[in-house]
Amino acid sequence: MPLCMPSVAVAHKGTVVAGVIYDPHRDELFTAIKGGGAFINEATPIVVGNQKILGDAVIAMGSPPGAESLTMSLKGVNALMPKCRTIRMLGSAALMLAWVACGRLTAYWEYDLSSWDIAAGALLISEAGGKFTNFQDEEFDLRERKICATNGCIHDELLSVLNDAGVN
Repeated sequence: MPLCMPSVAVAHKGTVVAGVIYDPHRDELFTAIKGGGAFINEATPIVVGNQKILGDAVIAMGSPPGAESLTMSLKGVNALMPKCRTIRMLGSAALMLAWVACGRLTAYWEYDLSSWDIAAGALLISEAGGKFTNFQDEEFDLRERKICATNGCIHDELLSVLNDAGVN
């Protein structure tokens, strides 16, 4: 599947201040500068989707290798599947985060990621009007490996379902 893409972020004193994700297969360049909004192909502003309830949400997720990650991923799928519209696994954290930022997906969560996979996407989502936290609803930190990114409207509901399922 052609679903791989570079993701680059610039951080200053632990805060991401610029982020870029490029999809060479669709020739889409997603960019954000802290306080300056989020854009696709430099000129078109992007905003997160407007789904208000989990039942309307298209949720993406990933499951990195490892027994603990697999266990948490399966708990999450089991809890979310009956409550959301659908779940997708596309294989690229950068792509899924960019798609949350532009409204193609409602949310994305994953149990174990590295900062280089998510830093640019975290800024994109924030600048596009969404919310990006850990599973305890704490603000994104470059050391965080467990993430929940949403349009903001369904954030609390998604975290509640994940936490009730033991994903934490």
